[in-house]
Amino acid sequence: MNNNNYISRGGCFSFALADGWAEYDDGDEATDAFWNEDETLWTGNFRITSFQWPDVTNSGVDKADEYITTELIENEGAKKIKLGEYDCVYYKKESPQKEDNLVIYYWSIGKRNNLFLCTFSIDKQQEALPVNLRELMSVQNMIASIKII
Repeated sequence: MNNNNYISRGGCFSFALADGWAEYDDGDEATDAFWNEDETLWTGNFRITSFQWPDVTNSGVDKADEYITTELIENEGAKKIKLGEYDCVYYKKESPQKEDNLVIYYWSIGKRNNLFLCTFSIDKQQEALPVNLRELMSVQNMIASIKII
């Protein structure tokens, strides 16, 4: 992992962008999207969508934790893990497409009134390859480095 500090277009979060990864425009204003441009073949897309609830005045309310708990209950195979300074729910699903079958990895991460929905999409045929494990590690390291600005 390098020290390329990426700051979101909205300026609400930053993270350490992995070597070789670059931003691309996926057409969604609310989503920051990335891919590993150093690879000769496509090795997946990483997306982060950030949400912020209005200031929570009750110090006992943690909207992000409530969302993460719901995701844990509602998604088969979901696991609660720690990434960086955040609790997180992690799971994956297959997503058949017209021409390709995709595997999409999901992470919901955040605290209090800040939530980040992160996904990493790959071709199903890549799932068992070493390149997928390497890219997954890069993505998880990027997620673990998220800082709220």
